[in-house]
Amino acid sequence: MRTTVPIGWISFCQAQPNECVAGQKSEEFAKVDEDRWTELQQINQLVNHEIQGVGDDDHYGIYKLGIMNWWTYPDDGMGNCNDYVLLKRKLLIEAGWPRSALLLTVVLDKHNEGHLVLMARTNDGDLVLDNLTDAVKTWSGTGYTYIKRQSADDPNAWLRLEPGRTPEELAMISKALANHLH
Repeated sequence: MRTTVPIGWISFCQAQPNECVAGQKSEEFAKVDEDRWTELQQINQLVNHEIQGVGDDDHYGIYKLGIMNWWTYPDDGMGNCNDYVLLKRKLLIEAGWPRSALLLTVVLDKHNEGHLVLMARTNDGDLVLDNLTDAVKTWSGTGYTYIKRQSADDPNAWLRLEPGRTPEELAMISKALANHLH
């Protein structure tokens, strides 16, 4: 079930080590009431509207530096999907959302291109925040193919999401395996 960690996450952690500390497990699911639902939608829309979309190479000229993917906070008001996700995660954590319920998730979008979204694990199911839409959707409502996401137990461990299995099923399998190994 474990898989490779995206290179962008590794470089982000080198630059922002306090964001990548393992062992900060909090609640596995965020409890969502009407206020939390509104907060989730507002943060998704705020970041989508405040950040100007631009590719890493156009923004930073990373290819000539031998870097294939660069994840960072969009402090200059520009970024790509990775940067939108990191800012949404940061703002939700600052608003009191449990860190381990906010998982970076690699998907294939509707054009079969790699894309990063934020999956909020809630008592109402897994919800997706995406820079391509202001609507917060259920994972199954996105039309995406899910590839891998962070583990709730360790942000530096990534789990492969198998076709035909829901994120909830994979979480249960992962938890069962972890309990069996310990």
